[in-house]
Amino acid sequence: MSPERVLQALELFGPQARPYNFDDHFDCWGLVQRVFDWLDDGFDMDRAALDQTTLSNWQEIGQRDELVPGDLLATHAQPDPAYHVVFCCGSIGGHDLVYDSSPRGLIPLFDEYGTVVGDRAIHTRYARATETTDCLRDDGGAYLRLWDERMRYFHKGLHARLLAGGAAEQRDLVALRRAAGLDGLPFYCRRRLPRDVRGREVYDNAATRHLDYYVPDGAPVPDDLYEAQVERGEGAALHLRPPAPVIVETPGWGVARGPLSVSWQYPDAGVVSGCRIEVWEETWDLWRHRLERHDRAAPLTSFEVPEAALRGPGRYAVVVYARGAGGFSGSAVAPFLYRPAADDPLLAYNPVRPRGLRPDAGASVPPDASVELTWEIAAPERNQVTAVVAVFEDVGCLVEGAERVFTCQQEGPDAVACRCAVPAAALRPGHSYYWYVTPTNARGHDAFAPAEGVFHVAETG
Repeated sequence: MSPERVLQALELFGPQARPYNFDDHFDCWGLVQRVFDWLDDGFDMDRAALDQTTLSNWQEIGQRDELVPGDLLATHAQPDPAYHVVFCCGSIGGHDLVYDSSPRGLIPLFDEYGTVVGDRAIHTRYARATETTDCLRDDGGAYLRLWDERMRYFHKGLHARLLAGGAAEQRDLVALRRAAGLDGLPFYCRRRLPRDVRGREVYDNAATRHLDYYVPDGAPVPDDLYEAQVERGEGAALHLRPPAPVIVETPGWGVARGPLSVSWQYPDAGVVSGCRIEVWEETWDLWRHRLERHDRAAPLTSFEVPEAALRGPGRYAVVVYARGAGGFSGSAVAPFLYRPAADDPLLAYNPVRPRGLRPDAGASVPPDASVELTWEIAAPERNQVTAVVAVFEDVGCLVEGAERVFTCQQEGPDAVACRCAVPAAALRPGHSYYWYVTPTNARGHDAFAPAEGVFHVAETG
């Protein structure tokens, strides 16, 4: 294990518009799990660092120069309600930096000479929500940040492995990143970002924000290619990866026994050479654990979960990735409850969310014209017997006091059609509009969170 490998893993899993979201498991420890799963497949960070018997694995920090790039740092030797963990990354011009998944922190902006010329918090406009999230999140993210003074402990076992990999020989972050094949600094430490209507800098990668789980071999747009994507338009850097599979059949949301079969389709089967299938368990405390992973040389279209692999009643998911010439696609997720109790609260909501919202990603639409909103959802006749569309001007639905400028409720065939027209009278030129779709399924259960799209009305035609 070396600092360069840790930096490569952080580049793969850290940025890419993944906001801090505890319910979505991409909090500080969710980042740690992903990094070490990639660095050392099979290494169980929970047992190495969080088990009650591992208190002695943490040592209090004396001087910062005791640390090496790649060290795992924590506020407490054992988790508690205030527990937080970051990666030590090295230093630039006398400034110590950490990589942190957190809703707050100072992100430095460097000039060409490696001098900090400012710092600020980056706002991630689109915060994804998945099956267990009861609302959209609207803050934070995982980024390279200035030193966090709350850090008091480092993990001794990982520190020893880093020293064995030569970590003490180089502490300059720019040199380490270049040795890892990365740019000297991430783009967000080298340039100002676009601002939203509230004046906040926006790091919003439309290519990854729809994913419920995380791409196992890195994000679809590596950090170093983000600027090219911004300059050349959405999708410019994505041609090598196949599109994500589409789930067509699942075991059902609450299932008491097998067969637990999942099937899917490939939108562009011609570019798919294989697939990866994973089975995950979500525990009562909202951590996800991978139970199985199967890499297949053929593009399979179905999988049956062996009930012997399941640990008993609980929430599980089958996650499928297509593999092509450029690596793995985004994920397709088939969640299900296995042997749920009759009073299980997870039975009382719709686990299926809309996808493919259009217009979205700030797309410009002409003024003085109605706008047709469209979306997709699996099996709409079952998962969307009614749909509520809400539109807000210039702010998202979570902003306190935000008022809807348009609302539409559809039922039956109108809801199944997955489209809604917003009249021109509800829209003003020069303004952005955040729109949300909340489906209700045949059992009368609303979706766990709405799906969000954004468009902008041009000043002139």
